[in-house]
Amino acid sequence: MVAATSVKSKYLTRFGYMSAEMGTTFSFYMISSFLSVFYTDAVGLTPMAVSTLMLVVRVIDAVAAPIMGGIIDGTRSRWGRARPWLLWGLPFLVLLSILTFSDFDFSGTGKVMYAYITYIGLEFAYTLVDTSKAALVNTITADGDERVILNSWRSAGAAIINIVLSAITMPIILFLGNDSGAYQITNIIYIIVCIPLILCSFLFCKETVVNVNVFDKPVRFSESLGSLLKNPMLLLLVVSSMLGTAASLTRIGTQVYYYQHSLQRADLAGTIMVAYQVGQFLVPFVVPVLIKVAGKKMSMIVTNLLDGAALLFLFLLGPDADPILVVVGSFFVGFFAMTALIMFSATSDCVEYGYWRNGQRMPGASVGVMTMSIKLGLAIGGSLGLFLLGLFGYRQGVVVDETMRENINFVVNAVPAILTFLCVLPLIPYKLTNKRMKEINAANAETDARLAERAK
Repeated sequence: MVAATSVKSKYLTRFGYMSAEMGTTFSFYMISSFLSVFYTDAVGLTPMAVSTLMLVVRVIDAVAAPIMGGIIDGTRSRWGRARPWLLWGLPFLVLLSILTFSDFDFSGTGKVMYAYITYIGLEFAYTLVDTSKAALVNTITADGDERVILNSWRSAGAAIINIVLSAITMPIILFLGNDSGAYQITNIIYIIVCIPLILCSFLFCKETVVNVNVFDKPVRFSESLGSLLKNPMLLLLVVSSMLGTAASLTRIGTQVYYYQHSLQRADLAGTIMVAYQVGQFLVPFVVPVLIKVAGKKMSMIVTNLLDGAALLFLFLLGPDADPILVVVGSFFVGFFAMTALIMFSATSDCVEYGYWRNGQRMPGASVGVMTMSIKLGLAIGGSLGLFLLGLFGYRQGVVVDETMRENINFVVNAVPAILTFLCVLPLIPYKLTNKRMKEINAANAETDARLAERAK
């Protein structure tokens, strides 16, 4: 058994880690951007019913996320702790994704029950794969700079796929008839492409970091939870992450309504969504430099403020905005949405901080708690937007007048702007600066070496 090491990742490993993100992006894109519209406009559920569904399912999934992280920490296999779950969770992700985007023409109550069962199953499967992917960076290498690079590759892969999907998804759905069958076929295509990408990650990413203080002893969930509750820096990230995800999903889950009904330019939906994703594509190239210059804390604060300002700009343009300005504003909303990527690296810092403070290195449980914050944000954001649309009177077939156009603009742009500004508050007391992390990593390296020597 060896101690945690600062292994530099090979380019094949970086590609493998990127491919995992690309695979899950294919899966999650339809869930995040089109599942709400599929339920309301194709299946025929009311926005209020879908809002409740999103809230209930994602809260349940959020509770399960840290448990899954604890399971990852307690896993002992010839492939490691996090890596095998990419393989074991993939079949469930594929099957449940197909079932979720299927419409079997049940009765009204039957439609709702089917949606709950399949969507809960899909969220569990996705969380298992996504949590293992996120935890994997902490077991590939203990080098903080290398983790930033791996997460940058990961984010670049997601941005590339999102650009492509933003450009082609709506045209595909419209070409196939814009009905339940169109959503189902599009989703099947994407989930099939997801399979080899996640398998590449399993094949190319090797785990080298071993938690020497636990050896082969299983880690109980109660131990993981107790250790995490003693990690205040992680808890601050959890709150900020939850608000940021809520902001993002409020917009992503309702943006199609904005293009179709507020701007009344469904034909430009692909162009606007691509502009956002082009901005996102540039993020991985900027973040490593930004972190080195300003540190993770200040980077997260500044980018949240700028992202909120870009969202507010789009809101102030109004429903009759010049499409060029909407495209430009959407680009900057995507470009300044850097905090999610920075938080991946900040979570790794919190793992090392928890090890330094409590003597437990818990990558799976730490990522599980961060995943829980994301799921709670998804629950809030995914339901809040639809709840507000329903509150303002939107439903299938409603006549969209000027007031409704303004209301949709408010939900899609102003509400996320407010939530994004609120993300800054939990980051103010966050203390893990670049200088502090160098001290903590040096101390942890000494601890690892001493424990490894004692284990001989």
